[in-house]
Amino acid sequence: MTLIEHFEELRTRLFITLGAWVVASGAAFIFRFRILEWLKAPLPESIPLSYFSILEPFVASMQIASFFGFILASPIIVGQVWGFIAPGLYPEERRWSVPFIFFTAIAFASGAAFAYFVVLPFTIPILLSFLGTEAVGLLSIGRYIASLLLLMGVFGAMFEMPVLAFLLARLGFIRAPMLARYRRYAIIIGLALAAIITPTADPFNFALVAVPLVVLYEVSILVVRLSQRKVNHGAEDPELTRAN
Repeated sequence: MTLIEHFEELRTRLFITLGAWVVASGAAFIFRFRILEWLKAPLPESIPLSYFSILEPFVASMQIASFFGFILASPIIVGQVWGFIAPGLYPEERRWSVPFIFFTAIAFASGAAFAYFVVLPFTIPILLSFLGTEAVGLLSIGRYIASLLLLMGVFGAMFEMPVLAFLLARLGFIRAPMLARYRRYAIIIGLALAAIITPTADPFNFALVAVPLVVLYEVSILVVRLSQRKVNHGAEDPELTRAN
């Protein structure tokens, strides 16, 4: 395939990706009121959401639609990415396409759900309690939705770590001993990222971000080790067969 043909294929796959995202975002836009009610659940009932500009309701609606549209369209998006890189892979590597697409979508959704069900219920009350009753809460819906979706997106990306590690291991770019050797540096980087991501300065919320990062790194090492064990077994069987 020539360079021009590669660019044409890339353009086609980008159009398909964008089209899937737009269609899925349109579906999410139709259900934006139900999604908004769901996103408001971590807030205390006494604190309403307000808007302070004419465009803010529209912007918040588009944020909701685009984020959840991306989640809905993620299998197609990941499938197009895989389809573009698959021609450069070996046949035994291509057979991992369906598990990779499936677990990529599941991992992102799991990370977003972890942020919503575990992190936000503890983080939001702490953030709103710093001034006690000395101030009345009046939240901007645009900023609230943006902060919520940003945190959910970050956790969604974090939960992709084992899936990405599995893919890189199957492609031969990383090995379990290498990940284990750099564990302490990875933990330090993870703690630094947790300090940046954590919206509050208290140790409890810091742990809610830091602990999953460390656990996900350890899970990635385990996934890579199991993946390499399967590869090694697969490489040994033919040798045994020829020896017999």
